[in-house]
Amino acid sequence: MSGAPGVAVGVGYRRALDRWLGDHLHHFDVIEITVDHCLSGNAVSAAIYDLVGRVPLTAHGIGLSIGTDAPLDLAYLDRVATVIDRLGAPHYSEHLAFTRVPGRDLANLLPLPKTEATAVMVIDKVRQVQSCLSVPFLLENIAYLFDWPDSTFSEAEFFGLICGETGAGMLLDIANLHANAGNHRFDAYEFLDALPAAIVKQVHIAGGIVIEGDFPVQPLLADSHSHPVPEAAFELLDYALARCAPASVILERDERLDATAEILDDMARIRAHLACPIEKHPDTEAIAGSTS
Repeated sequence: MSGAPGVAVGVGYRRALDRWLGDHLHHFDVIEITVDHCLSGNAVSAAIYDLVGRVPLTAHGIGLSIGTDAPLDLAYLDRVATVIDRLGAPHYSEHLAFTRVPGRDLANLLPLPKTEATAVMVIDKVRQVQSCLSVPFLLENIAYLFDWPDSTFSEAEFFGLICGETGAGMLLDIANLHANAGNHRFDAYEFLDALPAAIVKQVHIAGGIVIEGDFPVQPLLADSHSHPVPEAAFELLDYALARCAPASVILERDERLDATAEILDDMARIRAHLACPIEKHPDTEAIAGSTS
């Protein structure tokens, strides 16, 4: 029941939504599963596997840390590959980021220096991941609070280089792009113009909050996945859809999960934008508008 032919519309699975999702599967073309939640063999993984065959599933990860300057955890990757096959997922996506350094879990998605040396390291690791998987591998852009001063590529160039060298795809996170553009004062539309359109295979979208406080940027846009998708993010989605042909658009929601009416409303809005995207390029100042 997508708004555009061939584009599936779905939501990320969350344990607190399990019963509600089971009663409302007809609203979703696809459910995105975080593969790390399937590795423990507990009630959460059992509930996820119960969805197999009832609705198409796609696979997303949070534990790979592909940007860590250390060998990949191949045992972890083997377990992930088994989960992907069991889910019947057509893709596996992860973040172009690092979440740990040797001996320490940092518990955050952190950006990489966008340099030639970093690109060479990531390209080698992407190829290792691809050799372990039976499905295409996608990399997601993250929301970040800082950038590295020695970066020599723009983010769009960095993704284009890595994906171009490896054949990997991109999971374009519209909410992360919206937050980064507001927080770091760049033009999100120029980012989309510079991004090789063919690499975008999936899209994430979500709503966040505005945080007032003692920050270098005022106000700070936080990608909290807690509120309805703001209109500015939908305008970015429209602009992206005029250039890219993703297989799916996934709504992410991690907080205020009892507000299920908001989830269904966002699903309807996504379908409406897929059916009739309106390409326009607002003033850059509009990008930094409220995300709440």
